[in-house]
Amino acid sequence: MSEISIKESIEFDDGTPDFPEPVNELVDDAIDSDTWTDDESDHLVDLPRSSDDDDDSLDGESENNDFRSMCPSPDEVNAESIPEAESSRTVADDSPAPRTTRFSQLFAKFTEEFLDIVQEDAQEAVIAATRAQKTEVGQLVKKHDRDIANARGEMKSLKRSINKRDLSNSAFQNDVSERFASLEQSAVDRILMLEKIISSRMTRLEKSINGRLASLEQSMNDRFAELEDSID
Repeated sequence: MSEISIKESIEFDDGTPDFPEPVNELVDDAIDSDTWTDDESDHLVDLPRSSDDDDDSLDGESENNDFRSMCPSPDEVNAESIPEAESSRTVADDSPAPRTTRFSQLFAKFTEEFLDIVQEDAQEAVIAATRAQKTEVGQLVKKHDRDIANARGEMKSLKRSINKRDLSNSAFQNDVSERFASLEQSAVDRILMLEKIISSRMTRLEKSINGRLASLEQSMNDRFAELEDSID
């Protein structure tokens, strides 16, 4: 909380502080009561004593009666003192009493000291909150950096794993291709060898068949010749 906001929130006047309405009423009543008491005391000081001392001296009874007739009655004194009290109250209302001024000064001093304390506490609270916020932000930044480092490590590990799998797949594909090529070459070689074997065997078989047919033909020719000779 800044100094301006604190001073704006608590406004005061060195001369006449602004109290709540009940406080103002109590202060006014207290001032009025003090003024009324002072006025009454002033008037009552000037009043003569009552005739309660008649029993003390019988000789002064006539003098007291004469003095009593010259002095005004209590009702008249009260009737005269009420307007004077009202006028003194009006004067007291118009001009602040010394007690009120002293109270205003004390209240202004107290308010100023209170504002200073509140301002210091607010500054300390703001500093503490700022430090706590900086600490929290620093911890969050460190945690974020650790998370980023962990994510980068996982990405690197995953990339290495993918590269290894790619290399393994490439090796497997090469192996399969080589095996297929070898199998194909072996099949071709075997087919060619089989063709050669079949060709040689067919050649030998053909020669054998031809030889047997020639031998059979020669044998038949010989028998036919013998048969012709025997007939002749």
